Amino acid sequence: MVKKARGLFWRASIRYVFLLGISVILAVLLNGIVIAGNDRVAQAADRIFAGQAVDMGKLLVGLSGLAVWGAVFSFGKSLSAGHYSALVSRRVRKQLGEHLLKLPCACFDERGAGGVLTRFSSDIGEAGRFYSEILPDLLVNLVTVVMVTGYFTRMDGRLILILFASYPVMLVVADKLSKKLARIAKGFRTRMDDRTEAAYDLIQGIEILRSYNLEETADRRIGTVIDDIADHGCKSTRISSMGWLLKGVLTTVPEVVCYLFALYEVLGGRITTGEMLSFAVLLGRVIYPIGDIVFCANDIRTAGVAMERLERLFNRPTEEEERLSACDFGGKTETYDSAEKGRNGDREETAISWSGVKFSYELGNPVLKGASFCIRKGETAAFVGGSGEGKSTIFKILCGLYTKEEGEYLLYGRRIEDWDIQAARDCFSIVSQNVFLFPESIFWNVACGKPGVSRKEAEEACRAARIHDFIAGLPEGYDTLVGERGVKISGGERQRISIARAFLKNAPIILLDEPTSAVDTGTEQEIQEAVSRIAAGKTVIVIAHRLSTVKSADRIYVLQDGHAAESGTHKELLRKKGIYANLYGKEVEENEKQSPCTGI
Repeated sequence: MVKKARGLFWRASIRYVFLLGISVILAVLLNGIVIAGNDRVAQAADRIFAGQAVDMGKLLVGLSGLAVWGAVFSFGKSLSAGHYSALVSRRVRKQLGEHLLKLPCACFDERGAGGVLTRFSSDIGEAGRFYSEILPDLLVNLVTVVMVTGYFTRMDGRLILILFASYPVMLVVADKLSKKLARIAKGFRTRMDDRTEAAYDLIQGIEILRSYNLEETADRRIGTVIDDIADHGCKSTRISSMGWLLKGVLTTVPEVVCYLFALYEVLGGRITTGEMLSFAVLLGRVIYPIGDIVFCANDIRTAGVAMERLERLFNRPTEEEERLSACDFGGKTETYDSAEKGRNGDREETAISWSGVKFSYELGNPVLKGASFCIRKGETAAFVGGSGEGKSTIFKILCGLYTKEEGEYLLYGRRIEDWDIQAARDCFSIVSQNVFLFPESIFWNVACGKPGVSRKEAEEACRAARIHDFIAGLPEGYDTLVGERGVKISGGERQRISIARAFLKNAPIILLDEPTSAVDTGTEQEIQEAVSRIAAGKTVIVIAHRLSTVKSADRIYVLQDGHAAESGTHKELLRKKGIYANLYGKEVEENEKQSPCTGI
């Protein structure tokens, strides 16, 4: 498996390696100052014990100067390391965001919002710790250990042997603990996905939860997940605490032995009292970094668990890669990189043609089993059928949100594989019954249909969608924020903003997922008039839940068992007395039953 995530982190690290280099250089200078200061103190102590005079003023001035430079170097080291960490994390998060936007929609269906959000927030932070925190600290600790042990060697090489005596034991202990922590981390990360998913569902479904008094059920669900996370956290804490305890023992014992041995060396006259004082001061600067170097294996393995999860996401083929693999010859023959080029390459009169298209969301459970149809330019075509027959799936494949598994899909006479996916999507405008608005201004939500559009053009689109007067009457007009998912405005207003967005895009093919299904009668008429304006002269494809709304369509396709079982005009299908006639008869009968109650 290609290590795409690791490669991404390494490239980001190399990009800012100069900051890491500055941090290491400043660490060298800082350690040099500490050693120099200790050396001066040791020499002064030896002179005092020998009964010689010491210029204390000069000593204090010298040490003060070293202290100032030490503070400067320490500040610079922390600053450069902090910037390195922030810049690496920023670059990786941006590139992960770009990668997420390129992934096929099926990836988000499989992993759910919780899995994707956890990887984007928690996993990338944990995996990035190796490059942004662990690696810099490791390098600085190595520099410190090398410099200080080098200084100790000048005194007595045997001190180094004692210092590193527990090193092999530390390695064995750290290895065993890190493996246990990695196993726990895998379970912890999985439960984090569940927690995020549960919280996301709770927020998205808060109205339903309260309407059906499901607060206790939701509380139990998220409470169970949180309890599991806490259990994993407690297990991890117990093992980590055991590691800290063993680390403390394995570093403290050599430290005490070193002190006793240094005292023994002083009594034997092999090192001076000043050198022992210097050794005592510097020992703490080397003994703990040694432990940190060894036990960083715990952090590395924990970060590795998050990295593995990111690898699975990064190794998922992008939307374009999936499309290329679906090509007959393993690649594109010609790329239609603009909607204009693809539509006007010849005088093809067919807008969309499908032949034997198959698709399934789950292996072994096909939704489309060989769908075939042909829609000419300027035609209005409708798809009808029962729930689960594939109407919405057809829309998703038309827009390139999902890739067909078998069959042929021609857009303006060109294979869909030969189109640039963004150019293909430029051919479509969608008006759905489930309108999604971004938590931005009304102008932003309209203008996103045509980036770079002027305020005047957006207003014209809103006039065509019969929404301008409403917007103009708001205190902040087009700058009014609609809230998350557009909750600050009504369903009909959201629908008309969606129509204005589609009008502004001015795509040649309009996809209508019965946009009037969830509004009142008065609003329905206004929306139908607005839809008629944007659909004038366009190819229109409609998903119909109410057959009465598509009686005027040029061609109606009746979906059953994953394919178009019938097709024709409304009158033709009624004369056939088949599936459509049966569905239409049931709808008429249902409407007649409701009339006495509704006053219709």
